[in-house]
Amino acid sequence: MTLPEAELLHDLRMPLQLILSSAQMIRLSLDDPTIDAARYADLLMDSVHSVQRMLNDSLDAARARPAPVRRVRTDLPRFLRELCLRCRPWADEKGVALVCSGNAAALDVLLDEDLLSRALLNLIANALRFTPRGGRIRVTWRAMGDFAEISVIDDGAGIPPEKLPGIFLRGETDGGHGYGLASARDCARAMGGELTARSRPGKGSAFTLRLPVGAERAG
Repeated sequence: MTLPEAELLHDLRMPLQLILSSAQMIRLSLDDPTIDAARYADLLMDSVHSVQRMLNDSLDAARARPAPVRRVRTDLPRFLRELCLRCRPWADEKGVALVCSGNAAALDVLLDEDLLSRALLNLIANALRFTPRGGRIRVTWRAMGDFAEISVIDDGAGIPPEKLPGIFLRGETDGGHGYGLASARDCARAMGGELTARSRPGKGSAFTLRLPVGAERAG
């Protein structure tokens, strides 16, 4: 198996997990009328479409046709809230609180929604893997002039200082496959941004994605 194939299979696990979680919520709605089944059906379809686009882009790459960066004007806070809503059943299964907040009610950004989703799903999956039951993961955003910062912050095990410089390198990692963080950084750079990390053992980790806004802030 080649490296691109392995990374694709790795990254497909996240939207497939969201499909499963949404389907489970739809199933629960049959017995609990307070659950908005239609909402979770929409989230399920969003994840299915994400899988389809990932597969189509992979086929284009196999034909030596690089996948284009599809920048569209996106309300970043709304996008992040929707993503957290899709991930919340997954976090609930693991007993981890997933919260979302930021310093702007609305923030228009020109970005590739598929790339951003792929990057953040890898970061959230990584945080869920290292955050114990009863812990918390925060997805935050900040408007910073010409840039926007998105952070995924957990209160999990943290990363030893000697391992921090190599966390974005491809290769075997503690309990993982060494693809997720590297893939997330590649997605960030494809959009003209960067992904950085800070961590303290026993105090959790924070991964920050810095993206050019490319549009005026709304509101």
